[in-house]
Amino acid sequence: MINKLIVNFCTLFNLGFVKFMPGTIGSLVSLPLGYITLKFFGFWTFILIIILLILVSFFAISKYLISNESKDPKEVIIDEFIGQFIALIFIPNSFLGLLLSFLLFRFFDITKLYPVNKAEKIPGAIGVLADDIVAGLMTAGIIIFLNIFGIDL
Repeated sequence: MINKLIVNFCTLFNLGFVKFMPGTIGSLVSLPLGYITLKFFGFWTFILIIILLILVSFFAISKYLISNESKDPKEVIIDEFIGQFIALIFIPNSFLGLLLSFLLFRFFDITKLYPVNKAEKIPGAIGVLADDIVAGLMTAGIIIFLNIFGIDL
């Protein structure tokens, strides 16, 4: 039996059990929380929160996987939450930047383009987290590229 705290954490308080697009729901929940956290607490605090979320998630997901037959259960959406946080790191202060961050992250997470597909194959909790971390980093990279070249969002 899994501890209820671990289930609540991994499934974002049971939102992961929603039948329709639980990963997208995890990303949508992350958007306002990530944006507010980044804008009110600053870049370095935001990075620290992401690191702490990854560490806690690794241990929680590891425990969750012990009693689950799937190697990447659909109800575990803390990984999408974290990936979307990562995708927000360099967004400009605009609605368009927020929207682009969400759309790009979901695109990479759903399509599993290289290297997301390689990260997904890593076994255990690292693999559950890795594909979303990579998708978030790819999204952040595109946003950095757009910022460098002066494309206003």
